[in-house]
Amino acid sequence: MVQDDGVAIVQYGPSTMRLDGISLRVETDYPYDPEVRVSIDEAEVPFALDLRIPAWAEGATVDGSPVAPGAHRVEGVSAGDVVVLRLPLEPRITRPDSRIDAVRGTIAVERGPFVLCAESVDLPGDLSVNELVVDADAGVEALGAGAVVRGRRLSAADAGWPYGGEAGAATGEAFDVPLIPYHSWANRGPSTMRVWLPGS
Repeated sequence: MVQDDGVAIVQYGPSTMRLDGISLRVETDYPYDPEVRVSIDEAEVPFALDLRIPAWAEGATVDGSPVAPGAHRVEGVSAGDVVVLRLPLEPRITRPDSRIDAVRGTIAVERGPFVLCAESVDLPGDLSVNELVVDADAGVEALGAGAVVRGRRLSAADAGWPYGGEAGAATGEAFDVPLIPYHSWANRGPSTMRVWLPGS
């Protein structure tokens, strides 16, 4: 995006841009890799380069220096310069506002810009995504483009009606639950998925 006093990049993908007196290249495998390299091939005069830092990107750096979420300006960019942005892609737990009844007591897991989900084909045996409870205190680890959490089966209370005096409880041994980017579910045959997962 051209501005009066420079150029702003707000979406990151491999590209080449030719603007008035400016030619630059963006090289990256983001969002699967954290590094975004912006190479200035031509610039008739130095200019300002604005980079969008996503709100979730705590710990982002530009040329090795920490930057805050928002817009970060690099002044005086010239031909031959290479600006390197690194966006953290560690998986993170997201909790909903407690006023949202439908997801109170659950967690979601995100990784970079990806929202992750549990898919039924990755669960052991006949376990349904609706019978899964995750251990939020056990943390979350990166796995491919997604992540992995620890989970257990949520056993329903033994009652003749959907309502009763006792709540269901997590039972059995804990197991790894792979989480995949939400946009890629249902690519391995019929399945169900869930983003907001009950957290113990």
